[in-house]
Amino acid sequence: MPTTNLKFLSTVMWDARETTRDANSTDCIYGTAVCFSPVSFDLSTQSNHATLGHAEALRELTQEERDAIVAFELGLFTAQIYDKKAGELTAEKGRGGPKKLVKQDYYFGINDTLVGDYKTLVPFNPDVMSLYDSWSRYTSHHSDQTKRARAAIARGEDLFNRKPIQITGVSGINDDLGVAVLPGTCTTCHNTPNSGNHSTPMPLNIGIADESRRTPDMPLYTLQNKATGEIVKSTDPGRALITGKWKDIGRFKGPILRAVASRPPYFHDGSAANLAEVVEFYNNRFSMGLTTQEKADLVAFLATL
Repeated sequence: MPTTNLKFLSTVMWDARETTRDANSTDCIYGTAVCFSPVSFDLSTQSNHATLGHAEALRELTQEERDAIVAFELGLFTAQIYDKKAGELTAEKGRGGPKKLVKQDYYFGINDTLVGDYKTLVPFNPDVMSLYDSWSRYTSHHSDQTKRARAAIARGEDLFNRKPIQITGVSGINDDLGVAVLPGTCTTCHNTPNSGNHSTPMPLNIGIADESRRTPDMPLYTLQNKATGEIVKSTDPGRALITGKWKDIGRFKGPILRAVASRPPYFHDGSAANLAEVVEFYNNRFSMGLTTQEKADLVAFLATL
């Protein structure tokens, strides 16, 4: 049952077009001059643009109207509360559902992967998810079907936190950091505690829009770099359409994972029909070596968010 507190969103829309740099914002990357406007400002801007664009309004929203829309959006939460196999997601000290989400700490830059937590300066902690720690006491051999399902969810959570991923060829990570391989986990990109979002704007290109993945119903853009002559073909230029920067071709905002099971298909182009296909994509893309059981456990966990 879906209910996403938008406080967890650090960027708005797939191409992050509504995320605004703001020199006066308190949401700054520690030790740098890189700052972003508060989420409330981004949502306010988005509401006005949507009104003028999608709704084809003849005037901009007043500030009072914008504030009312933002207040409504900030009161929305999204979280699964029940699993068909595991039952209530708050049973036996499980921490699923919206009530726990309401109380979950969040601020801009919490548990940042690259520089550490912006406020506490504590290094990044890959153990981002802790919703079902109490279910780890169960095993796949338990006589009770419900407890076997809870065991699978707990295993999936552990895989999400700790299964090694050798991150390679990701624009926005490897090129920006100047490293060919970055050892990580799922939580390297989904670093916001018990949310699955990234706590700062970080559009990435993981290859979803590559020409090799194009199907007949998708467009194909041929882009040429005016300075170097390099040519890139993509089904969606992504962030580059907003910034005009060559490095932003194919970069997209990673979505929040709360209630992900309720909104298939997946990826910005809908190319994955279900969560199993999402897991399979990452397994193949990064040569994770997931077993059949591990894939099933990851899907079971993701379905409870």
